[in-house]
Amino acid sequence: MLKNYATFSLFFFFTLFITSQNIAGNWKVISLETGGNVVNLPSTVSTAPYLNIDSFNSSPPTGYDQYWGRYINGYGICNSFETYYEAGLESINLIPYFETTDNICATAEEIGFESLFFSILQVQGGLTYSFYNNLQNLSIVNVFGEFINLEHEDVSTNSLSGEWFIYSIWEYDLLFENTFNTSLNINFSNENVNGQSNIYGSSICNGFNAYYDNPIQTNSLIIKNMGWTLLNCNTTDEQYFESAYVNFFNTYSEDLYTYEISGSGLDAILQLNNGYEGTITYGRQALSVDDVAKQSTKLITDRVENKLQIISNTILTNSQYTIFDIAGRQITSARLNNTKHIDLIDLTTGIYFLTIKNSSNQMENFKFFKD
Repeated sequence: MLKNYATFSLFFFFTLFITSQNIAGNWKVISLETGGNVVNLPSTVSTAPYLNIDSFNSSPPTGYDQYWGRYINGYGICNSFETYYEAGLESINLIPYFETTDNICATAEEIGFESLFFSILQVQGGLTYSFYNNLQNLSIVNVFGEFINLEHEDVSTNSLSGEWFIYSIWEYDLLFENTFNTSLNINFSNENVNGQSNIYGSSICNGFNAYYDNPIQTNSLIIKNMGWTLLNCNTTDEQYFESAYVNFFNTYSEDLYTYEISGSGLDAILQLNNGYEGTITYGRQALSVDDVAKQSTKLITDRVENKLQIISNTILTNSQYTIFDIAGRQITSARLNNTKHIDLIDLTTGIYFLTIKNSSNQMENFKFFKD
């Protein structure tokens, strides 16, 4: 059963002032503070409460159509909860919507901890936050000086670290393939200075430099202060590719990106998404431009049979393929059989990306629509 707390003290906005650090992702609650006292998790609790902050905008809850923002959901000790916020350039505003399940905790200590956790999130007025421990930890404080202290739920190794070579760029429904220079790359430094690391690399005509928040969140990261050199390209095709690359990073004020890595070692593939139907595909190894230029694989979507038919003059039987959704999340990965078709019956309507590694050890990238 759901209880709607909109009838409580949430009829006013309360604001969480933000910097450019990446608060999206999963945060585990490690303690609360109220009245100058630290309240630790009850000893009976084996799984810590958490907050999950969405990366990108989505439709608001029913009845709140005047708002446009993102969800925050999570779990206390006995109950899950959901709220929604609007993001601005310097703040996000939690709307008068807070729902939770109606379970009863086992002990009075558990009830007290969960009630304090939920009440801190619902206080009217400004909620400010700050990072510490090189962005590993986050503290949220309300106007009464009550704190929620959190840490990354999953602090993993930086899988982005190192050099990646660019294969292709999707800009809406336009595909730009790198048939120019196999050495075009992006490098994610793992040297951490005050929670930030350097990004640098090259396109056809220009180089770029930026910073990203490190440690990264699971499948999302903040990239900021992107700067490019200002040289002109020699041909129209080079300029189109270059513009698509620059636009991917610079067109939008939002500096939050999601990513998905499939494969491992030299076979790893990175899909980087800007949340506006833009996707760049990178690989750990540079491909032969001659091979890329000779790609002749085509896709035919069979809407009746819900299949994706693959036609190619290269041997594809037993070739590895991977399908990603528009947000860069891996949906499925398998090998082609001799029928050279992929069953789409389990995919919902939307835009997807397909990568195939053929018998020539060549990666081919495609975009298709499932209706």
